[in-house]
Amino acid sequence: MDLEEMNDITQTSNKIQNISRKTGLREGITAGRDSNFQKSFDRGFEEGFKNGFLLGKYKGTLSAKSKQTSTEEKLHPLLEHASRGSCDICKNSESIPNKEDIDTLIDTQKKSFKNTVQILNLEFKEGISDDQI
Repeated sequence: MDLEEMNDITQTSNKIQNISRKTGLREGITAGRDSNFQKSFDRGFEEGFKNGFLLGKYKGTLSAKSKQTSTEEKLHPLLEHASRGSCDICKNSESIPNKEDIDTLIDTQKKSFKNTVQILNLEFKEGISDDQI
């Protein structure tokens, strides 16, 4: 093998290594991003499920009371969209900056939902206890 052939082999080998590094880096970035999105989705889903479940308990209690008393109870406005879990982002997505992190979004949602539950507890006077599930 002469020097020119060795240079060609070395250049080809270097090109293949560079392509492999770039591909590996690109795949690693994609996998990291996907993993982060999934973790954020899972956290948000869990919070939304808990909130929707609690609102469903209020809605179910109101429905049961109206059947027991044979009167039509008016649905509280906070319970009209109980399946959305009283989601602030769903109500006004423009009010939340795009760069805000998931921890801040969840904390904001928790505070808002706590206020919603306090209002419902005042309206229902007894609130909802675990034995009413």
